[in-house]
Amino acid sequence: MKNLNSQTYSKKNQLKIKIALFVFLLPIIVFTQTTTSLGYRNIKAYTDDFAKNEMYVKKSLIEYSASLIDDQLASRSIITATRIIEKLKKINSILVKNDVGFEKNTLLRDSFIKMNAKTIESLSNGTLILNDYQVQATNDVSTIKKNIDQKEIQLVSYFEELKKYDDNKVQFGMQYNLEANNIVCTNAFEYNGYQNLLFYKMNAIDQKLIASINQVNKNDFMECIAVADKIYNEVIAKTSLYKGMYTDTSLNTANITFADFIKEQNSQITALFTDFADEFTAFQKIKKQPTTTPASIQNYNESVKVYNEKKNILFDTLAVTQYNKKIIYERWYSTNRDFLKNNTKFDELHDSFTFAD
Repeated sequence: MKNLNSQTYSKKNQLKIKIALFVFLLPIIVFTQTTTSLGYRNIKAYTDDFAKNEMYVKKSLIEYSASLIDDQLASRSIITATRIIEKLKKINSILVKNDVGFEKNTLLRDSFIKMNAKTIESLSNGTLILNDYQVQATNDVSTIKKNIDQKEIQLVSYFEELKKYDDNKVQFGMQYNLEANNIVCTNAFEYNGYQNLLFYKMNAIDQKLIASINQVNKNDFMECIAVADKIYNEVIAKTSLYKGMYTDTSLNTANITFADFIKEQNSQITALFTDFADEFTAFQKIKKQPTTTPASIQNYNESVKVYNEKKNILFDTLAVTQYNKKIIYERWYSTNRDFLKNNTKFDELHDSFTFAD
């Protein structure tokens, strides 16, 4: 029987999508103060120290994200994520021990510690992993849907923590006549995150659908089709909403294109698969019957012919859709990369605070 590997996309492509996880989420939030705040003479020295260390860690994470494009081993990304977690834990420990705030005002410090803790939690519980399609495909459809819903709740919670930090940064600056320059890419990161989540939902269910075809599991297949239809409606509704939220609509368009392709794919293969699945079930029964007479042998041979015809039509059609899907998938990734490149600009230094005029 002709079979398609359920791992639709190569490991290289799986690694590529991870750039969205660490670039769009992490760089805006991680900076630390490695020296004690006891000796600061003024507020500028205090905030400058935050800004310098923020930029250092920010660039380190961007460099890490870039390494994923260079086709590094998946194990390396796990090691690096572990290193980031340990780094953030160490940062928090240093802040708690050495940073007593400026004039005993610990608002900035405390807010940053909470955000670091949320990042550690999100890295540890899988919130920031949006490419585990193959792992999800090993679950039943209801479990996949539950996991997707939980991941969305956790991602929303993560962004809420980022917003709390931004609000506290502004509040802290106002107390000392400083203007907090919220990094211009903050909204772009969140926007990108929700667009990535939509893409993740489509791929997670599609991967399970392909697995159900290879396993000739009609129940799983029909469940996938039903969930995929709901996700399609969600993508169309949310991209319509997102369209007016950001000037660059390229990623919005890319998600709609991918959603339309998946819908058309499912429309093409549903009848072919159900027809093949029914023939597969019937053929299994015929195979168990004795073929001791000319009539039974003829019946068996005719069943083999019909079975192979339906199998070939299905898998030949699916092979074409998988090939075209890979092209659209890679285009989506390229669009995602360009969106981040064009909409996440960082200053070299001191982009956290400036003195008010």
